Amino acid sequence: MLTLDYVQDPSHGWIAADRQMLAFLGLLEVTSAYSYQDADLVWLEEDCDGPRFLSALSRVGIDYQLVDTHTRGDAWIRNLPRYQP
Repeated sequence: MLTLDYVQDPSHGWIAADRQMLAFLGLLEVTSAYSYQDADLVWLEEDCDGPRFLSALSRVGIDYQLVDTHTRGDAWIRNLPRYQP
């Protein structure tokens, strides 16, 4: 089972995805600039990119669980560079 970090602040949330997994699923080019990147991790925004990723995992039979982390103020993810393929 794949364990995925899901970070939420008071107004938004992001799911961590390994860039190699995104490539395997064919999602590198369709991920939006509303997501962020940090080295080999892409923090997928929760409205479109995150659900697309989770659906792709399910489609290929990869089970996952989300581990929630909540922040009171803006999440540190907002300070990362925007995603670029």
